[in-house]
Amino acid sequence: MAEAARRGLQEPVVASGVHIMDGFEVTRVNVGPRGTTVEQQQAHGEKFEVLPGHRIWGESAFVDPEGRIVGKWIKTKEGDLSFEGIASILKETFSQLEARARPIPQPATSRSDMLAVYPLIDWHIGLMAWAKETGENYDLKIARDTIMSKMRAIIEATPPAEEAVVLGIGDMLHFDGYEPVTPRSRHPVDTDSRYPKILATACDMVEETIELVAERHPKVTVRILPGNHDPVSSVALALALGRVFRHSEHVTIDDDQSYNWWFRRGKVFLGGSHGDKAKMKDLPLLMAVDRPDDWAASTYRRVYTGHIHHERTIEEGGVIVTSMRSPVAKDAYHSFNRWRSGRSVYSEIFSLDGLEAGRLQFNI
Repeated sequence: MAEAARRGLQEPVVASGVHIMDGFEVTRVNVGPRGTTVEQQQAHGEKFEVLPGHRIWGESAFVDPEGRIVGKWIKTKEGDLSFEGIASILKETFSQLEARARPIPQPATSRSDMLAVYPLIDWHIGLMAWAKETGENYDLKIARDTIMSKMRAIIEATPPAEEAVVLGIGDMLHFDGYEPVTPRSRHPVDTDSRYPKILATACDMVEETIELVAERHPKVTVRILPGNHDPVSSVALALALGRVFRHSEHVTIDDDQSYNWWFRRGKVFLGGSHGDKAKMKDLPLLMAVDRPDDWAASTYRRVYTGHIHHERTIEEGGVIVTSMRSPVAKDAYHSFNRWRSGRSVYSEIFSLDGLEAGRLQFNI
């Protein structure tokens, strides 16, 4: 009836001598010598609600000369989910991962005087590349097949130390939410699939890596560091893995949220940072300042970084700092510019007396 009144098809209603159109409301009644006149306007509609999947990103207001609001326009767009929406996605992802967790068989033999490290360097899960632009195709399935085949091979080739570290060095995911951009600079990135699927795939790949490592090393410590592409998703990934392995006697998920990682066993002192904050030459000093006792108790010191996707090694104050290659293919942005690098996965082995160290590098 209201719509009919707006179109002039509805007869007015008479109330107390005043004709009121259905769907309209009285704004002013004037009584004068010529009778009563009524001013009406269209009645307010139903209460405003944000559309599902949208968020409010701005408002515009129409004001009178005195600055009072006459009307307001609320702008919405598709974008990041609410905290409740993100929590729902993570809950579903965690429940799926928990259902797939399995008992891990232990190795028959291991070396108690050795430590193995598996740095996971800038996997950028979710990156997409088109061969006509970049020279090769790359998507979620190709990433999983390529990276995991190399990780299985290098884990099998690494000496069976009693303890191992799985270190995610940052940028495990290519982007950090529903918008395909880097979080801080808002730089657009080429992506394959939707964010929940990419997050679930990242969880699957790192979970499988941990299980493979735990089959070769009786004790495994896992740390996932944040990168500039995934500062929030790195936390989600670590939380998911924490639930998967929360009952494990052999796997420990380090849930520390600091940006840098420090770890000592015997006389071997290790560190890690994504590489987008402190410069490589500054990391040894941070290492000494943050952990002076570990610094004093160690004779071999080593720091891992990523971020730049190619190898570079410096020695500063007796500390070896290495930026390592990523196993991911180059996307259009890197292909169109001057950036080129090889692709590799790594493992390193240390003698706890600090006298011996070695590295395996499998190229893609």
